[in-house]
Amino acid sequence: MKNTNILVLATACLLSAGVASAQTAMPSLRIEQDPVAAGMGFTGLASTTGTAWSALRNSSIIPLSEKKVDFGFSYQSWAPSGAKDSNMAFGAAFKAGERFGVSLAGTLQNGEEYNVTDATGNASGTFKPSTISAGLGFGVKIIDNLSVGVNARFASQKLTKDDSYTAFCGDVFVSYRFSDFNLAAGAASLGSKVKGADGNSYSLPASARVGVDWTKAFAEAHALKLGADFDYFFSGSVTAAAGVQYSFRDMVFARAGYHYGADKAVLPSFASAGLGVKFFGVELNAAYLFASDALGGTMTFGLGYSF
Repeated sequence: MKNTNILVLATACLLSAGVASAQTAMPSLRIEQDPVAAGMGFTGLASTTGTAWSALRNSSIIPLSEKKVDFGFSYQSWAPSGAKDSNMAFGAAFKAGERFGVSLAGTLQNGEEYNVTDATGNASGTFKPSTISAGLGFGVKIIDNLSVGVNARFASQKLTKDDSYTAFCGDVFVSYRFSDFNLAAGAASLGSKVKGADGNSYSLPASARVGVDWTKAFAEAHALKLGADFDYFFSGSVTAAAGVQYSFRDMVFARAGYHYGADKAVLPSFASAGLGVKFFGVELNAAYLFASDALGGTMTFGLGYSF
């Protein structure tokens, strides 16, 4: 199989058909593993309620959160009509005092197994592409309501038996809390280019990011949460997302969102919806993506605990 065919096939299998830009490596770094954020159109950069996933998103938000400890585990059936990936992830965040926060996370993404042929076209076995990643983050409040944070991430992607990527990247963010609003801004997935088996170098999905989150309780039992995120990718594309969450007595949650991906964006456009329940700090959440391409039908399930 020629290198060009290998690259196309591996990208389709692992990262979902039509998702990755031809000039971007490891777009899976930007797949949202948090089922709450997934239900809100992949928003959540400035949210203080999903700190378990901060090592994959924004660790500067941890010192601004009321949570002392937050754990999360998720399973995702990604692009079931295309890539048919199965993704698993865990995340945890710990707040130390009122100023410091630490986060860690890991992901395992498995693509669909496919048949492999040799140079003569004869079958030579099967292969299942995969990606593993791990992240560690740290946040510190420098003054009241203002904090900064950094993440360091490692990712290894096995595209074929003879083709793999290894990358190190980082995120840098600042977050600010004002009344019912949270604001976050920074840069994500900063790292050097990786070299493919075809000899070409590919950039990571690095971008400048801005996010806003607003939460308001009303009539005691009800609360509304709005979120919006914007990414300018250094490859030249943009994405924007908006989401809403309604909660009843902080026990039952309904979510919806929309994610816009410009031409050649790391992630395409889709709509999403989600539901969740929480009891004694234990959360169960689910999200579903609506899209006309291979992403349609993607589902994310999560279990979390916080206090």
